[in-house]
Amino acid sequence: MNTSSSSRPIPRLAGVCGWPIHHSLSPLMHSWWLKQMGVSGAYVPFAVNPRTAVDAFRSLKDTSISGLNVTLPLKTSAFEAADVATEDAQKLGVANCLYKSRGQLVAHNTDLEGFAAPLLAKMGADVLQASSVLVIGAGGASRAVIGALMSLGVPEICLVNRTDSKADTLVEQVDVPSLYALPWARRQEAVGRADLIVNASAAGMEGKPVLDISMEGGRSGALVYDLIYTPRVTALMQDAIANGMDTLGGLEMLIAQARPSFKLFYGQFPPLALDPTEVLIDALQSGRR
Repeated sequence: MNTSSSSRPIPRLAGVCGWPIHHSLSPLMHSWWLKQMGVSGAYVPFAVNPRTAVDAFRSLKDTSISGLNVTLPLKTSAFEAADVATEDAQKLGVANCLYKSRGQLVAHNTDLEGFAAPLLAKMGADVLQASSVLVIGAGGASRAVIGALMSLGVPEICLVNRTDSKADTLVEQVDVPSLYALPWARRQEAVGRADLIVNASAAGMEGKPVLDISMEGGRSGALVYDLIYTPRVTALMQDAIANGMDTLGGLEMLIAQARPSFKLFYGQFPPLALDPTEVLIDALQSGRR
Protein backbone atom coordinates (compact mmCIF):
# COMPACT_ATOMS: atom_id res chain seq x y z
CA MET A 1 0.00 0.00 0.00
CA ASN A 2 1.35 3.43 -0.94
CA THR A 3 1.66 5.97 1.83
CA SER A 4 0.89 9.53 0.78
CA SER A 5 3.71 11.96 1.44
CA SER A 6 1.08 14.47 2.59
CA SER A 7 0.56 12.41 5.75
CA ARG A 8 4.13 13.03 6.84
CA PRO A 9 4.77 16.03 9.09
CA ILE A 10 6.51 18.92 7.34
CA PRO A 11 9.88 19.55 9.06
CA ARG A 12 10.02 22.92 10.79
CA LEU A 13 13.13 25.06 10.76
CA ALA A 14 14.01 27.43 13.62
CA GLY A 15 17.20 28.85 15.05
CA VAL A 16 19.04 31.36 17.17
CA CYS A 17 20.54 34.70 16.11
CA GLY A 18 23.39 36.62 17.70
CA TRP A 19 26.66 38.47 17.02
CA PRO A 20 28.70 36.42 17.71
CA ILE A 21 26.73 33.20 17.91
CA HIS A 22 29.34 30.40 17.93
CA HIS A 23 29.22 30.15 21.74
CA SER A 24 25.48 29.41 21.91
CA LEU A 25 24.30 26.11 23.38
CA SER A 26 20.77 26.62 22.05
CA PRO A 27 21.28 24.58 18.84
CA LEU A 28 22.52 21.60 20.86
CA MET A 29 19.65 21.86 23.35
CA HIS A 30 16.83 22.26 20.84
CA SER A 31 18.28 19.58 18.55
CA TRP A 32 18.42 17.20 21.52
CA TRP A 33 14.77 17.87 22.33
CA LEU A 34 13.79 17.36 18.68
CA LYS A 35 15.52 13.98 18.63
CA GLN A 36 14.24 12.83 22.02
CA MET A 37 10.65 13.84 21.20
CA GLY A 38 10.72 12.50 17.64
CA VAL A 39 9.75 15.91 16.22
CA SER A 40 10.49 16.53 12.55
CA GLY A 41 12.57 19.70 12.35
CA ALA A 42 15.92 21.42 12.71
CA TYR A 43 17.39 24.25 14.80
CA VAL A 44 20.46 26.13 13.58
CA PRO A 45 22.57 29.21 14.49
CA PHE A 46 22.51 32.40 12.41
CA ALA A 47 25.13 35.15 12.72
CA VAL A 48 23.31 38.48 12.21
CA ASN A 49 25.20 41.76 12.00
CA PRO A 50 23.63 44.36 14.34
CA ARG A 51 23.84 47.03 11.62
CA THR A 52 21.47 45.10 9.36
CA ALA A 53 19.52 43.16 11.98
CA VAL A 54 16.17 44.94 11.69
CA ASP A 55 15.95 44.31 7.94
CA ALA A 56 17.20 40.75 8.40
CA PHE A 57 14.49 40.01 10.98
CA ARG A 58 11.76 41.58 8.84
CA SER A 59 12.71 39.23 6.00
CA LEU A 60 11.82 36.28 8.25
CA LYS A 61 8.22 36.45 6.94
CA ASP A 62 9.50 35.62 3.45
CA THR A 63 11.25 32.44 4.56
CA SER A 64 10.18 28.96 5.69
CA ILE A 65 11.73 29.57 9.14
CA SER A 66 9.07 29.17 11.83
CA GLY A 67 10.82 31.29 14.45
CA LEU A 68 14.03 32.52 16.01
CA ASN A 69 15.54 32.95 19.42
CA VAL A 70 17.49 36.19 19.69
CA THR A 71 20.50 36.82 21.91
CA LEU A 72 23.01 39.62 22.48
CA PRO A 73 23.18 42.26 21.09
CA LEU A 74 20.08 41.93 18.90
CA LYS A 75 17.11 41.91 21.29
CA THR A 76 16.15 45.54 20.71
CA SER A 77 16.40 45.10 16.93
CA ALA A 78 14.15 42.05 17.12
CA PHE A 79 11.52 44.06 18.99
CA GLU A 80 11.71 46.92 16.46
CA ALA A 81 11.39 44.57 13.48
CA ALA A 82 8.17 42.91 14.63
CA ASP A 83 4.65 43.79 13.45
CA VAL A 84 3.17 43.10 16.88
CA ALA A 85 4.51 42.33 20.35
CA THR A 86 3.20 40.15 23.15
CA GLU A 87 2.58 41.60 26.60
CA ASP A 88 5.87 40.25 27.96
CA ALA A 89 7.82 41.81 25.09
CA GLN A 90 5.97 45.11 25.50
CA LYS A 91 6.82 45.20 29.20
CA LEU A 92 10.52 45.03 28.41
CA GLY A 93 10.80 46.78 25.06
CA VAL A 94 13.06 43.97 23.85
CA ALA A 95 12.45 40.50 22.36
CA ASN A 96 14.39 37.26 22.71
CA CYS A 97 11.99 35.41 20.45
CA LEU A 98 10.41 36.07 17.04
CA TYR A 99 7.77 33.89 15.43
CA LYS A 100 5.18 34.10 12.67
CA SER A 101 1.43 34.13 13.25
CA ARG A 102 -1.28 34.85 10.66
CA GLY A 103 1.19 36.53 8.34
CA GLN A 104 2.62 38.78 11.03
CA LEU A 105 5.99 38.77 12.76
CA VAL A 106 5.47 38.58 16.51
CA ALA A 107 7.97 39.71 19.15
CA HIS A 108 7.91 37.76 22.39
CA ASN A 109 10.12 37.49 25.45
CA THR A 110 10.59 34.29 27.43
CA ASP A 111 13.36 35.77 29.61
CA LEU A 112 10.88 36.78 32.33
CA GLU A 113 9.80 33.21 33.07
CA GLY A 114 13.25 31.86 32.21
CA PHE A 115 14.88 34.03 34.85
CA ALA A 116 12.18 33.58 37.49
CA ALA A 117 11.69 29.80 37.44
CA PRO A 118 15.21 28.78 38.61
CA LEU A 119 15.28 31.69 41.09
CA LEU A 120 12.00 30.70 42.72
CA ALA A 121 13.20 27.11 43.00
CA LYS A 122 16.31 28.36 44.79
CA MET A 123 15.01 31.15 47.05
CA GLY A 124 11.21 31.02 47.20
CA ALA A 125 8.75 33.88 46.73
CA ASP A 126 8.43 34.69 50.44
CA VAL A 127 12.19 35.20 50.82
CA LEU A 128 12.39 37.32 47.66
CA GLN A 129 9.61 39.56 48.91
CA ALA A 130 11.80 40.50 51.87
CA SER A 131 15.08 40.82 49.96
CA SER A 132 17.32 43.60 48.73
CA VAL A 133 18.57 42.87 45.19
CA LEU A 134 21.57 44.20 43.27
CA VAL A 135 21.36 43.98 39.46
CA ILE A 136 24.53 44.47 37.42
CA GLY A 137 24.05 45.67 33.85
CA ALA A 138 21.58 47.93 32.04
CA GLY A 139 20.88 46.13 28.75
CA GLY A 140 18.07 43.91 27.51
CA ALA A 141 18.78 41.10 29.98
CA SER A 142 18.65 43.60 32.83
CA ARG A 143 15.21 44.76 31.71
CA ALA A 144 13.96 41.19 31.90
CA VAL A 145 15.50 40.69 35.33
CA ILE A 146 14.00 43.90 36.71
CA GLY A 147 10.60 43.07 35.21
CA ALA A 148 10.63 39.63 36.79
CA LEU A 149 11.77 40.93 40.18
CA MET A 150 9.03 43.56 40.18
CA SER A 151 6.39 40.94 39.31
CA LEU A 152 7.67 38.80 42.20
CA GLY A 153 7.21 41.67 44.65
CA VAL A 154 10.86 42.39 45.47
CA PRO A 155 10.84 45.56 47.61
CA GLU A 156 14.28 46.99 46.74
CA ILE A 157 16.25 46.75 43.50
CA CYS A 158 19.58 48.53 43.14
CA LEU A 159 21.03 48.88 39.63
CA VAL A 160 24.69 49.45 38.77
CA ASN A 161 26.31 49.63 35.36
CA ARG A 162 29.82 50.40 34.18
CA THR A 163 28.37 53.41 32.35
CA ASP A 164 26.38 55.26 35.01
CA SER A 165 24.20 57.14 32.51
CA LYS A 166 22.76 53.90 31.11
CA ALA A 167 21.70 52.76 34.57
CA ASP A 168 20.14 56.17 35.28
CA THR A 169 18.24 56.09 31.98
CA LEU A 170 16.82 52.62 32.65
CA VAL A 171 15.68 53.65 36.13
CA GLU A 172 13.95 56.71 34.67
CA GLN A 173 12.21 54.58 32.03
CA VAL A 174 10.94 52.00 34.53
CA ASP A 175 10.00 54.73 37.02
CA VAL A 176 9.01 52.75 40.13
CA PRO A 177 9.99 53.59 43.74
CA SER A 178 11.56 50.17 44.38
CA LEU A 179 14.22 50.65 41.67
CA TYR A 180 17.17 53.02 41.99
CA ALA A 181 20.69 53.34 40.57
CA LEU A 182 24.02 53.74 42.30
CA PRO A 183 27.18 55.01 40.58
CA TRP A 184 29.60 52.29 39.46
CA ALA A 185 32.15 53.73 41.88
CA ARG A 186 29.85 52.67 44.76
CA ARG A 187 29.26 49.12 43.52
CA GLN A 188 31.02 47.49 46.49
CA GLU A 189 28.71 49.33 48.86
CA ALA A 190 25.77 47.76 47.02
CA VAL A 191 27.33 44.27 47.25
CA GLY A 192 27.50 44.54 51.03
CA ARG A 193 23.78 45.05 51.55
CA ALA A 194 22.30 42.72 48.91
CA ASP A 195 20.54 39.42 49.62
CA LEU A 196 20.54 38.59 45.89
CA ILE A 197 23.09 39.73 43.30
CA VAL A 198 22.29 39.23 39.61
CA ASN A 199 24.86 39.65 36.85
CA ALA A 200 22.78 40.63 33.82
CA SER A 201 25.78 41.99 31.90
CA ALA A 202 28.00 40.20 29.38
CA ALA A 203 31.09 40.81 31.52
CA GLY A 204 32.72 37.55 32.52
CA MET A 205 31.55 35.62 29.45
CA GLU A 206 34.18 33.76 27.45
CA GLY A 207 35.84 36.28 25.13
CA LYS A 208 34.49 39.28 27.07
CA PRO A 209 36.18 41.49 29.70
CA VAL A 210 36.07 40.29 33.30
CA LEU A 211 33.43 41.70 35.63
CA ASP A 212 35.20 44.28 37.77
CA ILE A 213 33.34 43.71 41.01
CA SER A 214 34.29 41.75 44.13
CA MET A 215 32.07 39.63 46.33
CA GLU A 216 34.31 40.34 49.32
CA GLY A 217 32.13 41.94 51.97
CA GLY A 218 28.98 40.32 50.61
CA ARG A 219 26.44 38.86 53.02
CA SER A 220 27.07 35.27 54.05
CA GLY A 221 24.45 33.05 52.44
CA ALA A 222 23.41 35.66 49.89
CA LEU A 223 22.68 34.30 46.42
CA VAL A 224 24.76 35.29 43.39
CA TYR A 225 22.88 34.56 40.15
CA ASP A 226 25.11 34.88 37.07
CA LEU A 227 23.11 34.73 33.84
CA ILE A 228 26.25 33.80 31.88
CA TYR A 229 26.65 30.09 31.10
CA THR A 230 29.99 30.11 29.25
CA PRO A 231 31.90 29.21 31.35
CA ARG A 232 29.58 27.03 33.42
CA VAL A 233 31.11 28.32 36.68
CA THR A 234 32.11 31.94 36.15
CA ALA A 235 34.81 33.89 37.98
CA LEU A 236 31.99 35.78 39.74
CA MET A 237 30.51 32.53 41.02
CA GLN A 238 33.92 31.30 42.18
CA ASP A 239 34.41 34.59 44.03
CA ALA A 240 30.98 34.23 45.64
CA ILE A 241 31.68 30.69 46.85
CA ALA A 242 35.01 31.80 48.31
CA ASN A 243 33.13 34.42 50.33
CA GLY A 244 30.50 32.07 51.76
CA MET A 245 27.74 32.92 49.29
CA ASP A 246 25.38 30.65 47.35
CA THR A 247 25.35 30.59 43.54
CA LEU A 248 23.06 29.97 40.58
CA GLY A 249 24.34 29.81 37.00
CA GLY A 250 22.94 30.87 33.66
CA LEU A 251 22.45 27.34 32.35
CA GLU A 252 19.27 26.98 34.40
CA MET A 253 17.85 30.17 32.89
CA LEU A 254 18.87 29.10 29.38
CA ILE A 255 16.86 25.89 29.73
CA ALA A 256 13.85 27.55 31.39
CA GLN A 257 13.48 30.24 28.72
CA ALA A 258 14.00 27.73 25.89
CA ARG A 259 11.04 25.49 26.70
CA PRO A 260 8.30 28.00 25.76
CA SER A 261 10.29 28.99 22.65
CA PHE A 262 10.37 25.35 21.52
CA LYS A 263 6.57 25.21 21.90
CA LEU A 264 6.17 28.31 19.70
CA PHE A 265 8.47 26.93 17.00
CA TYR A 266 7.46 23.27 16.91
CA GLY A 267 4.02 23.16 18.52
CA GLN A 268 5.00 20.94 21.45
CA PHE A 269 6.27 21.73 24.94
CA PRO A 270 9.35 19.71 25.96
CA PRO A 271 8.41 17.55 28.96
CA LEU A 272 10.13 18.56 32.19
CA ALA A 273 11.47 15.01 32.40
CA LEU A 274 13.57 15.77 29.29
CA ASP A 275 16.29 17.68 31.12
CA PRO A 276 19.20 18.64 28.83
CA THR A 277 21.46 19.81 31.69
CA GLU A 278 23.92 16.89 31.49
CA VAL A 279 24.15 17.18 27.70
CA LEU A 280 24.92 20.89 27.96
CA ILE A 281 27.43 20.51 30.78
CA ASP A 282 29.24 17.83 28.78
CA ALA A 283 29.41 20.21 25.83
CA LEU A 284 30.79 23.00 28.02
CA GLN A 285 33.44 20.74 29.54
CA SER A 286 34.51 19.27 26.20
CA GLY A 287 34.38 22.53 24.29
CA ARG A 288 31.86 21.02 21.87
CA ARG A 289 28.82 23.05 20.77
